[in-house]
Amino acid sequence: MGIKSPHTMDRINVIEHLQEVISDLHGAHMDRHLQRHAPRDRFDPTRTDVSSKIRRAIAERQPVEAIVMTADIRRSSSVMKESIDILQFANILDDFVGEFRTVLHFHNGWFDKFTGDGFICYWLVEEGFATQMETVLAFSATVMESFRSYYYPAFLANLRNIPSGVGLSIGIDAGLCHVAPIAGDLTLVGPPIVGAVRMANAARKPYELLMNAYPGNRLTEGATRNNGQLTTDLQYRAAQCCVPTKEYPEGQEAYAVNFLKNGKNLFV
Repeated sequence: MGIKSPHTMDRINVIEHLQEVISDLHGAHMDRHLQRHAPRDRFDPTRTDVSSKIRRAIAERQPVEAIVMTADIRRSSSVMKESIDILQFANILDDFVGEFRTVLHFHNGWFDKFTGDGFICYWLVEEGFATQMETVLAFSATVMESFRSYYYPAFLANLRNIPSGVGLSIGIDAGLCHVAPIAGDLTLVGPPIVGAVRMANAARKPYELLMNAYPGNRLTEGATRNNGQLTTDLQYRAAQCCVPTKEYPEGQEAYAVNFLKNGKNLFV
């Protein structure tokens, strides 16, 4: 075995150093992405709470299972058009999205994007699907209740004419996705994004949560377990339904989820 010359060793050292620098740059670049989108450490909000498994999946462009939630303000175009003060409309919308972006990060959720009339967020599944889904449902109930009790009256107070049907609908889907940088920002890519948006658009009334059949079947174990406890006084009940969608106007199987507090439906 030959002895490497000093020049060869210098080149090897330079290459190793460059590899370390590139690795550090990639790590710093990912950290900047994660700061905008990822869950927060409960004890130090300046730090993100992302496992090494998820970091590796993002870095290596590997698929990860995600539960996707879309919150959609119904009749938002009419609300904007009828607003007396358009900047007030923008401020209320900013407060709504900003509040739940913060709340989301302390419930293991990832913020994807503002959609113009709501937002898309997601949870990356690393352990039990049903447990993670119940976190999503508890968060969804909080979003709907807060919108109804605070943001809806704030929007209405700024309207010349009040259209019927204003409220919030939520759509949920799940499946394999990729978390990838697009146009300089970290974005979730995959069919569940389409499914969640489709479910939100298919909601038949304000304050309805529709879940696509795939995650609904997994949560209810094939419709054999259609309810569960989210908190000490909050339950959910999932019922199979068929809703028309843009892609399937003749009807698409889904689950309508109701929330009950002390036995009473929160969003009748």
